[in-house]
Amino acid sequence: MRLFNKVLLAITLLGNIFLAGCAKKTYLRSSTNIHSEDLSSVRPRYDYEAPVISGTFLTNEKENKPETNDTKRDNPDAVNKQLDKALAALADQNKSIKYISGFRIQLYVGNVRQQADDAKSYIYRQFPELVPYISYSQPTYRVKAGDFMYRADAQSYLEQIKDIFPSAVILTDRVDIKKSFVLNSAYDN
Repeated sequence: MRLFNKVLLAITLLGNIFLAGCAKKTYLRSSTNIHSEDLSSVRPRYDYEAPVISGTFLTNEKENKPETNDTKRDNPDAVNKQLDKALAALADQNKSIKYISGFRIQLYVGNVRQQADDAKSYIYRQFPELVPYISYSQPTYRVKAGDFMYRADAQSYLEQIKDIFPSAVILTDRVDIKKSFVLNSAYDN
């Protein structure tokens, strides 16, 4: 009986400790001081002008407003010149970009130079608009073809290439923008 009481007491204590750990934690504030600071010296000041409301709402604006030349408006020619300068700067910046992240079709990966050359010549014969690229990282040859900006463009060529090279895949790669535009115009025709 004593053993049963000790076990029951131990289970009860462990249960209470567990329940106390699950209880919501409350934090007591040691001080009730409210922080206050005068920020009026750093806040911007705006002059408020009450709007003038006329008594009639259905009036002709031309009759009520005298014709004045608003000198505060910007000269449209000056704005156009600023826009032309900004557009010219953007065009120059865009011309300096030669490469973008695009897609290429990888035809061959292997150790045999002759098979890599065969893959390259296949691209030249069957798809003259695609440019083949051979890279060699000892002992592996890789043959990639095309400069595609969009995966969908590469996918249409991949379906045709898979007949000869079943292991061909589309990879992301750094592609030449000019070649990509030439390829897109050839693809559209």
